[in-house]
Amino acid sequence: MNSRLMTTVAVVGVLSFLAATANAADIIEEPPVYMPPAPIEEVSTSGWYLRGDVGYVFESETSGKYGYLRGGYGGGDFVQYYHYDNIETDSAFMVGGGLGYRFNEFARMDLTADYFTADVTGSSNCVDVPSAYCRYSDSSEADVWTVMANAYVDLGTYGRFTPYVGGGAGVANVSYGTMNNKFECSGGFTATNCGQTFKHEGMSEWRFAYSLMAGASIDITQNLKFDAGYKYTRIAEGEAFGWDAQDIAAGASGVQGYDHGYDLHAVRAGLRYEFGGGGFGKGKAPVYAPEPVYAQDVVFK
Repeated sequence: MNSRLMTTVAVVGVLSFLAATANAADIIEEPPVYMPPAPIEEVSTSGWYLRGDVGYVFESETSGKYGYLRGGYGGGDFVQYYHYDNIETDSAFMVGGGLGYRFNEFARMDLTADYFTADVTGSSNCVDVPSAYCRYSDSSEADVWTVMANAYVDLGTYGRFTPYVGGGAGVANVSYGTMNNKFECSGGFTATNCGQTFKHEGMSEWRFAYSLMAGASIDITQNLKFDAGYKYTRIAEGEAFGWDAQDIAAGASGVQGYDHGYDLHAVRAGLRYEFGGGGFGKGKAPVYAPEPVYAQDVVFK
């Protein structure tokens, strides 16, 4: 009897000890494991870009002045200037390209060069003869280069669409070809020069120019943009043509005709490749790390 009682007590003691050990293990926990966040990778919004454009320049009309060689008192000649009624450039296609730099998400600048060639026509009244009887009709062509430093403000990105405005300043080279000056008579008026065409050397000159732009770019890929817009360019007045052979033989020299400058309106489209990071919109959006990840508490039971 006593042996059975002692055995029972021993068994109960062992079970009690094991239960206490298990309960103690339940309250022992591993400390939480902290996983540091991945480093944040910032992709710069600045960077270089290249652009290439084609466009269409609409016809432009201006006026000018021209000199007329007159005989002075005592046999001396002098030049008297008259208003040139009309000078007009025809519509023409243009090409251009440039190198630019983006400073941030909203501001960028570029240096561009554009070129087009257009036919030029002009007309004015004859000197000392009513316009009903006589007119000068001119024809030539002009090669026009513009070199501009431009600044732009991007007005925010909406999906893949980014509108912008901009302005630029620089120089324009207007180079005229030979000007053919036809002396046209009508209304019964006759003169030895009626129907004759006189040739004048075309002038070439660099002039001040400025421009205003508005348009939008559309993302094709992360870095390649389609850019389309409107551009207004003002070219300052300058030299147009020299004297004909008859006036040069009479002692004239230098420049005979001047234009009063041009207001050019153009639409253009092209591609712009921006070097740099990924993402649509600007192609250079910052990349953020995911939220920190913590290991779950580990509990031994």
